[in-house]
Amino acid sequence: MLAALVSMALLAAVQQDPPPQDPPATRVDDIVVDGRPLRVVAEEFVDNVGEAPRDRGLARWRRPICVGAVNLTTEAARPLLDHIASVADGLGVRSGEPGCRPNVIIVFTEDPRAVAAAILEADPRGFRLGHRNFHLDSGHLGDFVDGDRAIRWWHTSVPTDSETGRRAVRLPGDLDPATGLPAAPMIYSTSASRLFTQIRDDLSRVFIVVDVDGIGDVTPQQLADYLAFVTLAQIDPRGDVSRQASVLNVFDDPGSGAGFSDWDMAYLRALYRPDVETRTNSRAVSDDVADAVARTIRSSAQP
Repeated sequence: MLAALVSMALLAAVQQDPPPQDPPATRVDDIVVDGRPLRVVAEEFVDNVGEAPRDRGLARWRRPICVGAVNLTTEAARPLLDHIASVADGLGVRSGEPGCRPNVIIVFTEDPRAVAAAILEADPRGFRLGHRNFHLDSGHLGDFVDGDRAIRWWHTSVPTDSETGRRAVRLPGDLDPATGLPAAPMIYSTSASRLFTQIRDDLSRVFIVVDVDGIGDVTPQQLADYLAFVTLAQIDPRGDVSRQASVLNVFDDPGSGAGFSDWDMAYLRALYRPDVETRTNSRAVSDDVADAVARTIRSSAQP
């Protein structure tokens, strides 16, 4: 029954383009003009969209993603998973081979609180790894379980040595193989600098729970873009981007857009810039992404 609710819509809207037709006439009641500089608006957008663990930069995928959908038939899940893979591929993120072990798990359910609680109970260490650098705080975890959002998510990221690809912080239970004593990873720096670091932040796992009763008038295309966004970036569940166009607004206003906005795609492209390998801090990430968002929006406005 649950699969039937989304199967036909996903197949029709994500896999096929709708036939061209003239847009219906729309009466505009109010026009809101934001007179602030574009750079200021971009910074606000970035600050409200992204949320990294304390003292860390925004993470991104550097290993292949493997997305699994639960409580959907193959026919319903395939166009959704293909869409997420297509968005990821456009950003330079590879997808795992068939049969890969999922590191992105999307669960469709009619009881999201019970499912979120069950996921947490089944793998508490996977949500609280014993180090604040890997995930958001307990308040956000409480929102993941007990919140009322139509879609809820939980990201785990890992500070990683960009030179070796290995974890750069110690976890409980880490031992020196030679002595058997507690030990932290060794990082061999190739350059001495107070301004830059070879430590980067890598996404490692994402849990997403979708309340099928809360989808409402959101279209399959909007839903697919929304899920792709929270799969590929650490989105702040408490952020307010209502002043800018974003797919993140579709549950409050399903008529706000067909899916990804220019702001959304500019954010993702900036986050996945191939020439940026390491990050210094959250402010540096926000400045970098805000610059790219502002450039993209400004160039799209040129004739």
